[in-house]
Amino acid sequence: MFTQKDLAQIRSLGIDISEIERQINVFRKGIDYVTIVRPAIHGDGIEDLKESEKEAFIQLFGEEGSEYSALRFVPASGAASRMFKTLYESLETANKEGDNVLAEKKEMMEFFKNLPFYPFYQDLEAAALESGIILKEIMDSRKYGEILELILTSRGLNYGALPKGLLKFHAYPEGNRTAIEEHYEEASMYLYDRNKTIHLHFTVSPEHLPMFLQLSELLRAKYLEQMGINVQVDFSVQKPSTDTIAVDKENEPFRLEDGKLLFRPGGHGALIDNLNDLKETLVFIGNIDNVSPDHNKEFRVRHKKLLGGILIHKMKVVHSILKKIDLGEDLDGLRNEIIALVRSISPVAAQELTQMDDTGEFNHKIYSLLNRPMRVCGMVRNVGEPGGGPFWVINKKGNISKQIVESSQINMEDPKQHALFMAATHFNPVDMVCCLADYNGNAFNLHQYVDPDMAFIAYKSQGGKELKALERPGLWNGSMAGWLTWFVEVPLETFSPVKTVFDLVRSPHLTIPSSHNRLHPSSQFRDPKAPL
Repeated sequence: MFTQKDLAQIRSLGIDISEIERQINVFRKGIDYVTIVRPAIHGDGIEDLKESEKEAFIQLFGEEGSEYSALRFVPASGAASRMFKTLYESLETANKEGDNVLAEKKEMMEFFKNLPFYPFYQDLEAAALESGIILKEIMDSRKYGEILELILTSRGLNYGALPKGLLKFHAYPEGNRTAIEEHYEEASMYLYDRNKTIHLHFTVSPEHLPMFLQLSELLRAKYLEQMGINVQVDFSVQKPSTDTIAVDKENEPFRLEDGKLLFRPGGHGALIDNLNDLKETLVFIGNIDNVSPDHNKEFRVRHKKLLGGILIHKMKVVHSILKKIDLGEDLDGLRNEIIALVRSISPVAAQELTQMDDTGEFNHKIYSLLNRPMRVCGMVRNVGEPGGGPFWVINKKGNISKQIVESSQINMEDPKQHALFMAATHFNPVDMVCCLADYNGNAFNLHQYVDPDMAFIAYKSQGGKELKALERPGLWNGSMAGWLTWFVEVPLETFSPVKTVFDLVRSPHLTIPSSHNRLHPSSQFRDPKAPL
């Protein structure tokens, strides 16, 4: 199937030929849908906590959180092009049919009317001036296409080619902030360790890394000078070795015009490699666009502490049991407590434990079940947002466990599965804290806990030819399928993503005057190689 040139190309990516053969076999066999048993709800998969319990967990994190090496992990490599989809379509319309056609589009007229209130407006004025244009004049003249060009292309801000992390999200009297700056600001409120250091890690695209480094250095210096906080920030890129081979309709390797094999990025599930490289014990994970202005940060941080406190509590319980087994201590007095803990993770495994009389067999089973990476995932009430949610899922071996499942993983043509998916009461906002080390502090090999059966096959095209692309199991879906998982409800107000440009002037992202003197470093980031 492969020539010597093919093998050299595969080796250059750091991929083993056996992995390529496995991927092609996946295309040929296909991927089974995930089977939902039932949605996770309050009291059955989602922790139902009293206010007093929440306060205790928040206090626990406040008292002990800084004792652990902790980090905030933010996937930030995606371009913002989808955020500006409507603007791109409107620019194309203006170019083909003229600016006046946009006057008939209510959404776009609202956009131009509100443009002075967008956090990037001042930067847009400056970029226009660099091109010899007075922004107010072309706005008054209703030159909508020209305005959109200044926003989207290298003629101006080039926002359509930048990642969300480098876009201005919030406006403040003291200066406007990018999405990445808001992550720094929020992390500084709960994530510092005993040395007053906060640790952050962003996964970025190679072409954007210089701009992220530039902003990062500015922030690091300002936090140290003005607040005495050390900021340790690392960046990583998706590894070429996580790319996956594409195939044609006959499941044969897809080849480009020059005869080379086509490899494609493996989706956000490929970032399990980046996560696996981390040395910290506690890792908070969140999306780059889920940030809020200052007036809601304390509320959000409170619930970050809640999730962190719950995880610390779970770690203590699990690690205590594992340590007792290692020391050969008697677990008879804890038998019911242990089975109840396992039942919250895997009901089938708990039932097996109730039937075990042999102490050695019981202990071995417990150890294999509990000696795993852990995560506590915040879930918000389902209000119709697209995306995944928390479910009880059964795998091919008959094991039932809690998983985050996307709609694309479900056979929606099966009436029962469709009904179960639609019955979900909660939605996954990607707000979680993870434990990546065992009780001795040794890092787990996260690849051992990935369920390869939860990958995706996507249908794409290249050069007018149809192809199939393989996406690795999603980072918080199949890539964490073998983890110990707990779901906890968090308020909807903790979830404020920016999915479209219009979200920037909607209530969750509108800022209020601030009197406190916190950091607001900002500057305009355009590709220095791009022409004005």
